[in-house]
Amino acid sequence: VYREFPILGPVSVTASKAALASAAQGKYEAFHNALMGGTRNLNADEDVFAIATSVGLDVERLKKDMESDAVKNEIASNFQLAESMGIRGTPAFVIGDQMFPGALQLDGLKNAVEQARLAARSATPPKP
Repeated sequence: VYREFPILGPVSVTASKAALASAAQGKYEAFHNALMGGTRNLNADEDVFAIATSVGLDVERLKKDMESDAVKNEIASNFQLAESMGIRGTPAFVIGDQMFPGALQLDGLKNAVEQARLAARSATPPKP
């Protein structure tokens, strides 16, 4: 589950709001991947909207959807969740009942998932 957590300044807020609003056009994953995997630096709101255009989003609709109560409430909720969990930066991963602040290499991520699966299996009583 991705959670938008805009902590890197005003353009980060724009990008987070745009990402959430992109879901209304069925483009969240494409937009998220373009934001996170691109080589373009996000220095201004126009950079966010250029990426939105590149993945086929209707930018005028996106801008309107970004100001919806649903988008604003989601971001506020994400800040409350992060605070309650002690998350102060990105990325952060919650796998099973463990939190991993910062980036994880693929091997570390796979190991954490496997450990969580093992713990879940041992905590679940066998079926009769």
